[in-house]
Amino acid sequence: MLSDSSSTVRIGTWNLGLQAAAPTADWQAKARWLDARSSRLWLLTEAHQSWDPRDGHLTVSPPRKLDPEHGRWAAIETTLDTGEPPAQRNAGHAAEEGLALARVRIAGRDVLVACSVLPYDGIDAYWDGLPTDAVEQFAYVLDHHVLRIRMERRTGEPLIWGGDFNQPLVPPFSGGSRDCGAALCSALRKLGLTSLTQGLAHRNGQMYSVDHLAISGEFLAEHVEMHRPVRGDDSSMSSHAAYTADLVLPRT
Repeated sequence: MLSDSSSTVRIGTWNLGLQAAAPTADWQAKARWLDARSSRLWLLTEAHQSWDPRDGHLTVSPPRKLDPEHGRWAAIETTLDTGEPPAQRNAGHAAEEGLALARVRIAGRDVLVACSVLPYDGIDAYWDGLPTDAVEQFAYVLDHHVLRIRMERRTGEPLIWGGDFNQPLVPPFSGGSRDCGAALCSALRKLGLTSLTQGLAHRNGQMYSVDHLAISGEFLAEHVEMHRPVRGDDSSMSSHAAYTADLVLPRT
């Protein structure tokens, strides 16, 4: 077991499936499932800006230009204390609509949190301003997100980065590509991050996860789990699995 249980924080990521604005029965079921996991920090993707954080704080990415009514690509929901918010930069860059940034307090320290959605093959109808080639689209958004994270991160600041990257890190690369996988692995190395979800299964059980939780070396982690949330009739709540992990940030 990890020591100092008082500083143990559960984090998670889940794609809500372009969750609607209104609190429908499905909306409420997803909220109940999230709350039952006791995570203090959720990196949510395809979430609506009106999503209720339930006693917490919600940070969302900029509006989607091609479909603003159906919410945001990325959101950060937390019941942790929040620190000084990241600066707003490069608002006109197309990749911005796939990135949410926030700061939280863990064990008395500021932690930068980034939630990303990265492009998938066929994204053109849903995301404006990207290159036409799928690999170039992925690199265009990925490089911008890495740049934004590096610009915002303070010297020595712990970092959590996750969300729906739409790309496994290891083969088979169904729904992704070897080139995109290599680019994502390189980005994680540049940021000094370890993916906790690299070897976990996708919801379909046929490939590795495309949703990721990655942490910097200041953290210790255990109980990294994949979940397949289902409704009462056993149908899947989302086309994506959810992933959680327990983290400890040792006090300095």
